[in-house]
Amino acid sequence: MTHGRVRAREARQNGYVATRILLIRHAETDAGGRLCGSFDIPLSAAGRAQLEELLRHTAARPAPVALFTSTLRRAREVGCALGRAWGLLPQPAEWAREIDCGEVDGMPISQIQRERPELWARNEAQLDDTFAWPGGETYARFRSRVLDGLARTAATHAGRRIAVVTHAGVVSQVLGAIRGRPASAWRPDRPRPLTATEIAWTNGAPEAVVSYDDPDWW
Repeated sequence: MTHGRVRAREARQNGYVATRILLIRHAETDAGGRLCGSFDIPLSAAGRAQLEELLRHTAARPAPVALFTSTLRRAREVGCALGRAWGLLPQPAEWAREIDCGEVDGMPISQIQRERPELWARNEAQLDDTFAWPGGETYARFRSRVLDGLARTAATHAGRRIAVVTHAGVVSQVLGAIRGRPASAWRPDRPRPLTATEIAWTNGAPEAVVSYDDPDWW
């Protein structure tokens, strides 16, 4: 997948007005080799520097009409900063959190590979939408949670442009729904930190990718 702006088919209107949704991945973190789904880590020093650079540009662009943010700290830090720049109150969105990896969330990846090789292989195969880490969320449930949340949010801002600060896995699931990939195919379309992916949402569903992994979205 080529990084940057990617044009796609126009959203089908069918009598509905498309809502533009800007999906912003949080800035860089330092997971220290750990599996990081709902494991709640802050931005790294590099991530905070990225955010400071972004804030020097945001005032020059039109603000969205509403701002939502995952409740995980790494997204909230970005959402609160953007809220101050845009004059918007960030609204917490539990549905925009990264996938819950259950018992292994925050565990060193090398330990998971060593102690749970069969589970690791199943996840790497990306073939089973019912896969979940012990005590965690299935990929099917993850996609459903994200799309249901986006549907409710888009319905209250029909025909307007909103922003959501979220995570790579969330963006990948939305693009997977548009492009017909199974929910378990978690590897494609994972954006870089602090880039934005814009989609058009029409008639209760994501219809088109307007731009993907755009580093210059501000």
